[in-house]
Amino acid sequence: MNNAAVLELLATISDIDSARSSDRVLQVFRVVLETYGLNSFLITGLPVPHDSEWHRAILCDGWPREWFLRYESESHFLNDPCAARSRLTAEPFLWHQLQPDSLKARGRLVMNEAAEFGMKDGLCVPIHVPLAGPAVVTAASDRLEVPPEAMPLIEALCVHTFRKLSGLETKRGEEGTAPLTPRERELLQWSAQGKSTEDISCILGVTTNTVESHHRNIRDKLDAINVAHAIVKALRRHEIQI
Repeated sequence: MNNAAVLELLATISDIDSARSSDRVLQVFRVVLETYGLNSFLITGLPVPHDSEWHRAILCDGWPREWFLRYESESHFLNDPCAARSRLTAEPFLWHQLQPDSLKARGRLVMNEAAEFGMKDGLCVPIHVPLAGPAVVTAASDRLEVPPEAMPLIEALCVHTFRKLSGLETKRGEEGTAPLTPRERELLQWSAQGKSTEDISCILGVTTNTVESHHRNIRDKLDAINVAHAIVKALRRHEIQI
């Protein structure tokens, strides 16, 4: 990158760092994307493909509403080739680098239908977060206007935006969610060490039904999809350690 691009990146990151709300972060993010003709974007975690509650991992939905509804109603997440590649690579890539001949029929359908909603080409910046699984920032439009030399700037911006939004989300969760009880923390600590429901019932001297009841309460408190997701959220809140 040239000096002007570096200065622009630093100024943008400074604006994001000083933002106190997700709306302000996204306002800065949108302005930069629009300079490259990118008008639709999604910032989301990437649960396993068959997870029917995948949309709970979304940090920001900037897709056209009609496309999001279509994507969800057709279960496109299960067959999205961009999501699949983002799970396996740490390198940014452009949508058109996914060669149609290499895609399965359902994968081609996802990309073809995206084009019908004005998302003919785009880019993905995979993000791999320790203890939290893969995520991606993806942006698209009817025509990609991103020169190769701008990709490092966009990659850095996407990663920084994701981290800032994640931090704001975690802070809101900590402020608005009841803490775990000592018993719940103890139980989840054992789960984090790989102990099964049966193992924990023996260790704590309670029934498996009691353990399962505690797990349900923990998931409800943390708004978690499953025990693994609850462990990640509890670690972020420093309620348990590994």
